[in-house]
Amino acid sequence: MIHIGYRSEMDYADRMRLFTVNAFLTIILLITLLFAIIFSSLGAKGALEGLWLIPFGAVIFYLNHLGKINLAKNILMIGLLPVLTALAISDRRTGTEFTIIAIGCCSILMLDRILPIFIYFIFSFSCYLVYFIYDSTHPFYPDPHTPYAVIQNALMFLSGITVVAQSMVFRGIINTYSEDIKTVNDKVQAKNKELESSNQRLVEFSTNLDHLVQEKSEQLKAYSDAMDLYTCSAIITVDGIFTKVNQVFADQAGYTIQELTNEDISIILPTHAKQRLRENFNNLARIGKSWSGELKIKKKQSDYSWTDCVFIPIKNEEGLVIEYLFIGFLITEKKRNQDLREKTLRLLETIAYRTSHKIRGPIASIEGLSMLIKQDMVSQEEYPKVIGMLVSANESLKSATTDLAKFVNENQDDYRKT
Repeated sequence: MIHIGYRSEMDYADRMRLFTVNAFLTIILLITLLFAIIFSSLGAKGALEGLWLIPFGAVIFYLNHLGKINLAKNILMIGLLPVLTALAISDRRTGTEFTIIAIGCCSILMLDRILPIFIYFIFSFSCYLVYFIYDSTHPFYPDPHTPYAVIQNALMFLSGITVVAQSMVFRGIINTYSEDIKTVNDKVQAKNKELESSNQRLVEFSTNLDHLVQEKSEQLKAYSDAMDLYTCSAIITVDGIFTKVNQVFADQAGYTIQELTNEDISIILPTHAKQRLRENFNNLARIGKSWSGELKIKKKQSDYSWTDCVFIPIKNEEGLVIEYLFIGFLITEKKRNQDLREKTLRLLETIAYRTSHKIRGPIASIEGLSMLIKQDMVSQEEYPKVIGMLVSANESLKSATTDLAKFVNENQDDYRKT
């Protein structure tokens, strides 16, 4: 029955929405049928009134079969509470009224946003209030053949089980997302270690290259041609004008070699880096030493790439700097992984904090109260108080899990974009 209305072309969201509606309705109908059989056999003929839910459920299944999933869900959510309210009024003080609140608590499984969940819970509370007012203002004549205490305890227990099941579902979602994020973080850390090792080799190579250029300036041109095959390289005047760039550099900047030649270096620099690089150029010209570091390159298509680079001064016979040799190694992937690792760590810390401080408490309260009900340790007079405590704990849990699910989904979208 869970697969009624399923089509292979459905996307993941529609498929989960259909399965949730069908599973929710199937459980309600099975419980209703079971109660009707058991308690009618015990003499509670009013239990047969619950069978009115069967044609209601048939309509929902039929709409799902036609592919009208949203309409079926809306009719289920809006129509179920009035039907239960009518049944509670018709067969009063049998515990049917408690299922109204339980169904309201289950709205978090059926709805996606906070506002509809809140409105639906208010709707369920209003239906319960209608029953309460009616029960308070109309005389009640108990049926001597109806085991009210047994029915009330059974429905109270199932209401508690419904809330606990909802809590377990959300705990499973949280654990799943936490494990996924931990797996991603482990992969990022492993990749980062590889990049750190590679970067160390590149730094050592860059340092050795600097010494080699200082010792053998006459071989600079030949070495530059060889490096053109594997790294970004360019010749830049002391005024910051490109006189020569290689193909790797042009590809990383998103320009052609012809577009970059005779252009100012500021064409590939972010706005905040232009003045700083000018100052570095002036210092290099004054002291005649090389400079190394990471450089962010602004691409022509408004994207960015990163290089671990070195600017090496080229001097004339008089020892004056006339040009710079730029050599850069691509580290764009490394920078992205560093950002992803930092973002992952922050996300894990946030999830751990929210789970520890906002979810554990309500879950413990719900489990404890449910255990008291299960062990029949709650008196009839204490049921309203216990229900209130369950509702309060569920509200806290619902708010915390909704916020956490929203937080994780938003960050999961960011991870997919990354």
